[in-house]
Amino acid sequence: FCLATNSGTSALHIALAAAGVGPGDEVIVPALSFIATAQAVLHQGAVPVFADIDARTYNLDPADAAVRITSRTRALVAVHLHGLPAEMEALNALADRAGLTVIEDAAQAHGALYRGRSVGTLGNMAAFSLNSTKNLPAGEGGLFVTDSPDLHARAARVRFDGLDPDP
Repeated sequence: FCLATNSGTSALHIALAAAGVGPGDEVIVPALSFIATAQAVLHQGAVPVFADIDARTYNLDPADAAVRITSRTRALVAVHLHGLPAEMEALNALADRAGLTVIEDAAQAHGALYRGRSVGTLGNMAAFSLNSTKNLPAGEGGLFVTDSPDLHARAARVRFDGLDPDP
């Protein structure tokens, strides 16, 4: 499922809302990313918890993310920085153990592959950016994607201000 949005930031925002992230919740994000990754968490009234990055990939370090999980952690955002996929196998395993939702920030990773699979298909949901500065520019815009009918429906309601959109 795919929903068009006005930006990659709003695609991240509706993913967090669809995941049920709310005020007081925590979301693990990498310490190195564009500001929108943490801003989307703040838009939901949640707290971005910065985890260190892997010095080799510049992406979220699964080991450091693991030590930052608390009882308030609801999700983690895996950023595929500069088109280099995050270590999704380890991050998904961590999320499974902790009961977290995995959201991919694929704003800079259109067409990137992780172990033969396209980024944006590796977590519960993903967000892409079509901003003029990205590698797939369309002036402005974003894309929310998921393979879950339930998450798609929740995200669509957020995008349409709480209304159930007419198919």
